[in-house]
Formats: sequence, structure tokens, C-alpha cells
Amino acid sequence: MIIQRGTGGQAPRAGPLVGLFAVLAALVLTACGAYPGAAMRTTITAHDAERRVEDYIQQAITALPPQRHLTNPFKKTYACDDPTDNGPKGRVIATVDYQIEGLSPDQYDHYLDALKQWWIGHDFRVLEDARPKVPYLWVENNTDGFRMAAQTNDRGEMYLTATSPCVWPNGTPQPRS
Repeated sequence: MIIQRGTGGQAPRAGPLVGLFAVLAALVLTACGAYPGAAMRTTITAHDAERRVEDYIQQAITALPPQRHLTNPFKKTYACDDPTDNGPKGRVIATVDYQIEGLSPDQYDHYLDALKQWWIGHDFRVLEDARPKVPYLWVENNTDGFRMAAQTNDRGEMYLTATSPCVWPNGTPQPRS
């Protein structure tokens, strides 16, 4: 999920799009149960999911001009215990988001187009393109269910996020107690 952060290690602050972030979080969490019967199957490990979200970020930014650079990383692995997904407890979601700096804000729509084309060309499908109302794109990989989002805001910032589907921490379902 994308959050707006202060500088110098300050705590996250709510921005005008905080409601959109809440919706994104809910949609990501409900995706954990998107594939019936998949919850009790083996998955990649949480460590592999953390590595893959980072890899997807690094691959996607190749669609942007070379002067771009990633800053303010926010990486987290957290419980996928959303009761609305009908899946078992004990799974986790890996997520990473970055602020993208070094790009001209007046070209952000062009950069979102470039990311969209990269994603489509790399087996992602568009879940939501909220433009022109909101500069926000949300996609999902057709093969592994990882999701990515790109968003800009009215403060001239651009963010890129990657999130895993729910995975078992060690790749296998936990024994029931």
C-alpha cells in the first residue's frame, strides 16, 4: 500500500488520498482468497515474496527515464488474517513501496502510461486505471498474483508499490493446533 511519508524518518502522515489507500489495502487483503482451494497449498516463502516484490519494482522502473531514482523505501511483511477472504490464518503478505524522484511532475501522466505499457507487456493485467480523476494505476501479474500500483499526488510526489499475494511464511501450510 502506498503511504505518504515525511522526510528525515518521520512517521507516516495522512494525505488527501488516505481513503484510496484504505481501499487498496482492503482489495489486496481480499485477494488472498481469490483462488478457491489455494489457501492450503504450498506457496513461495515470505523471504521469496519479499525478494520478488523488490525485483518487480526494479524491473518496472526500467520503463522510466534513467534520471529516476527510488527513495524512502517502506518494506513490510504483515499478517494476511483478513476474515473476509475465507483463508486460513498464519499467512503473510510482503509489500514494498518507494517514492520515485528525479522525474518532472508535469510528465507524470506520461510516466504512468510508460509503466502501464511495461506491465501489459510483462504479463500484468490492469485492475484499475483511475485517470484522469485520480493519477493511479493498479495491476496484477497473471501468473503469480503479485500486484503493483503507481500513484502521484498533489504535492508532486510519485510512488510505486509491489505487494505479494498471501503466502505461508515457510512456504507450507501451518499445522492446525
